[in-house]
Amino acid sequence: MAPFEDFYELYFKRVYAYVMMSVKDPALAEDLCAQAWRKAYEHIGSFDQAKGNFAQWIFTIARNEINMYRRLYWVKHFFSITQAEEYLPAADKGPLQAVQQAELKERVLAAAAKLSARERDVISLKFYSGLNNRQIAAVTGLSESNVGTIALRAVQKMRRDMENL
Repeated sequence: MAPFEDFYELYFKRVYAYVMMSVKDPALAEDLCAQAWRKAYEHIGSFDQAKGNFAQWIFTIARNEINMYRRLYWVKHFFSITQAEEYLPAADKGPLQAVQQAELKERVLAAAAKLSARERDVISLKFYSGLNNRQIAAVTGLSESNVGTIALRAVQKMRRDMENL
C-alpha cells in the first residue's frame, strides 16, 4: 500500500469537490474534508483492500462526515444549507468566458438543486469525484444498476431544467 500522503495527494481535490457540491460552502467543505482526512489517517490501519479500494473508503468517510454534519445541523438549527452561497472555483479566463462560465455554473447548480438528495449525492460522486458506478454503489449502499439508473435520470432531469432556464 502507498503511504497515506500519496493517497491524500491523489484524492484530496476529488473529495473536496464532492463535499463542496454537497454543502455549497467553502469553509464548511474545508472543515468536513479535514475531519474526513483526519479520520482516515487515524484509522488507516483498519483499511482493508479486500473490502474495496481507497477511493471507496475515503468517499465513504467523507459521506459519513457530511451526513453527521446534516444530522447535527437539523438538531441545532443554526443556519440553512440551502441558503449558503453556491461556490465553485472559477478558471482563469477572459471576461466574456468568465461570465459565460458563471452563467453555466448558475444553471447547473439551479438544476442540481431541483434533484433529490439521493440524486445529488450520486451525481456529485460520479461527476465531481470521478467514481464509477461500482465505487458509488459501495459508498452509498445502492446496487450498481440502481446507481446507473439514478445517474441517468438525474442527468436527464438536469438537461430538461437547464433548457427551460
